[in-house]
Amino acid sequence: MNLRDKLKKFEKSQKPHKPVKKNREYENKDAFSNILINNKQGSYIKSVNKYKSDYKHALYKIKKFQKKLNQEVLFTIANDRIDNLDDSIINNMLFIDTETTGLMGGTGTVSFLIGVGYFANGDFIVEQYLMRDYDEEAAMLKDIKKLLIKHNIIVSFNGKSFDLPLINTRLILNRYRRPEYDFHVDLLHSARRLWSFLDSCSLKSLEENVLNFTRSDDIPGHLIPGIYFEFLENKDLELLAPILEHNLYDILSLVTLFTHLKEIYLNNVDNLNAYELYHMGRIKEKEKKYHDCINYLEESIENSDGNFLKYKALKKLSWQYKRIEQYEKAVEIWEEMIAKDKQGIFPYIEMAKYLEHKKKNLSKALQYTRKAIEYLHKKRIIVKNYDKKIADLEHRRERLIKKLNKA
Repeated sequence: MNLRDKLKKFEKSQKPHKPVKKNREYENKDAFSNILINNKQGSYIKSVNKYKSDYKHALYKIKKFQKKLNQEVLFTIANDRIDNLDDSIINNMLFIDTETTGLMGGTGTVSFLIGVGYFANGDFIVEQYLMRDYDEEAAMLKDIKKLLIKHNIIVSFNGKSFDLPLINTRLILNRYRRPEYDFHVDLLHSARRLWSFLDSCSLKSLEENVLNFTRSDDIPGHLIPGIYFEFLENKDLELLAPILEHNLYDILSLVTLFTHLKEIYLNNVDNLNAYELYHMGRIKEKEKKYHDCINYLEESIENSDGNFLKYKALKKLSWQYKRIEQYEKAVEIWEEMIAKDKQGIFPYIEMAKYLEHKKKNLSKALQYTRKAIEYLHKKRIIVKNYDKKIADLEHRRERLIKKLNKA
């Protein structure tokens, strides 16, 4: 029997394929509040929660978010700015967080639950869009796209790297044009600017260490994809209830975190610790608000219990005094560092620069340069980039000697 005959025999032995109907009967339909949504692309379910302005999540009531929120505060939190942003900031903001079938992204990963929050008439509305199977994705994304078009300021946590790129990918794969929004505030980056001293800047860590909020019986994020796959098999909506609660807390915590950042930048928070004060000083330095920077650094030094942070703040504070030409205060700091043997060669070099360029005292500038060289020789084993640093100092020494000989 040749190959063609074998194939014909195989074809005859095959029974006609009958499409298998998907089981659309779901157990525990009332495990969480939800409504069935239908549109031209199909159906999905949505859960809606409304929070009045007096509702409090962690540190703040909802209404606190809306007070004194303007473009300047928004741009400061985002560490970014754009021109011609609509003045109606609050009504244009959309908070967004997704739960996905995988944590690494990629075209095979799907956002099966998309939570969004927005303000309407002073209330905060949280809508959670849930696809019960893969064939409901197009219908869900159709309505998500409408929301993204309606709100041109997106607020997320790690959304620039994960949530929004994933949603955009899924929109394209479902033959939708990706929506254009004007501004994206990723609060992960905002949080790292202020709380990078924490062991973790995850949202859960910020809740516990900054926002005074602890979740009870919260489902760990890494378990969520597996639970969704179990739901696809069992069709039991009760499995998804903890995931919706997790997502809901994520959205509410975004509002609280944004509010707390706003209140800090407006100088309405009195109990900042030494590390927070130091990082606020750094933020003000980047904004070129040097007097504000000095105030924060001075407070940080005053509240600091450890020498490491204190001398980091002192070093930065001396630069700010230089910038506003308060050299006497800068000199006091450098002399204190030298007396206590802190910050390595930094205070010696700064003193040498000051004496050479401001006081025109070349002999004393040479003395401090030589002391820096001596210090570097003693610490050469533990000094990074020793060769470059010693070469720079020796060049400075030779230049000062030449200037002295000419004088």
